Amino acid sequence: MTDYEAYQNYLAMKLHFGGDYDFHKYNGKVSATLESFEKRKDKYKFVRLSKKLSDPQILDFYLANFIRGKEWIGDFDQKNWMAHKKIVQSLQYFYENDLEKLLTTSDNFDILFKCKDGNHPKLIKAYLGKKITLETLVILEKVLQYRKSFDEDIKEKFIWPKVSKLIGKYEPFMQVSARKYRMITLNKVQECF
Repeated sequence: MTDYEAYQNYLAMKLHFGGDYDFHKYNGKVSATLESFEKRKDKYKFVRLSKKLSDPQILDFYLANFIRGKEWIGDFDQKNWMAHKKIVQSLQYFYENDLEKLLTTSDNFDILFKCKDGNHPKLIKAYLGKKITLETLVILEKVLQYRKSFDEDIKEKFIWPKVSKLIGKYEPFMQVSARKYRMITLNKVQECF
């Protein structure tokens, strides 16, 4: 990937996570010109990335930072990428641990998804309290499709819509077997109750 292509992919991912653009639908294509790239004061960052990392690594680096709320290339951090790689490489382990944390604090599995009086359910509170990972939310969305009902049931309109959008935008990047994780979820639920 050239430095200009790294810049285009950065813009495509920024549009994907920040707006209505779909990175996968348009295959990461944006209408950024070489002239606009040449005028950027931070273009050296794209030059360095294109020289140091392979194409998939660059995209993974961007993804790791965007899902952690970073938007400008100057704020992107190697630590975010390392934390992301750690979770992705041991995804099943993190998922099972997160499920265990959720299930040991609940009387039954369904309570995790109850939006009592329009408030956040235990699942979302655990994520917001940094007790579980975003990846766990995305896997549970792939397995159970809870987001649509949460969108209707949760009354507050500041935090949940952002989390819901993030789950939706991150989901296509996570290539996991819903069937496999459905079985893991069932086994954990049976084990804990």
